[in-house]
Amino acid sequence: MIALKAIQASFTTSFIVTGRRHRNQELLAQIAMLQAQKVCLTDYLNERSAYLTQFAEEANAEFNKVGEDALEGLEESGERIMENIESQMQAFEESQELNRQEIEMNEDQLAEFEGQIEKERNEGLFFKNLTDKMPIIDKEKAKEEAEKIKEITKEKAGSKKQGGIFTLL
Repeated sequence: MIALKAIQASFTTSFIVTGRRHRNQELLAQIAMLQAQKVCLTDYLNERSAYLTQFAEEANAEFNKVGEDALEGLEESGERIMENIESQMQAFEESQELNRQEIEMNEDQLAEFEGQIEKERNEGLFFKNLTDKMPIIDKEKAKEEAEKIKEITKEKAGSKKQGGIFTLL
């Protein structure tokens, strides 16, 4: 029995050792599988990262191209607008010059017409020098001058009767 117990004890210890080895091997196999999966996942992530980097670079290049095209289009539009403004400005200046010339011509015609009317009005008059334009007289100034003359004549005249006679003249 003792021998049987010794065999049994050695068998159970060898079974436990064998069980532990088997468990260790299983754990090592799982670790190896995890390492392999880790490598595959790292490769996949590197591949996707490279793809996304390439995609981002292409997108940036396309955005830059779109921006440059838009800027070029804006510059061309700006040039066309400036040309239109300049042509409209030139047309306006030309029409302004024509209008100015027409106004001057109308003013000359008006002055000629006024001169002709004055000449025709003065044709039948005895004095031909009346065709010259008479200076415009301010009526208020004329009245003031007449009043001053009346006052001066009153002062110079000796009597009121003489002053009245002179004022009547």
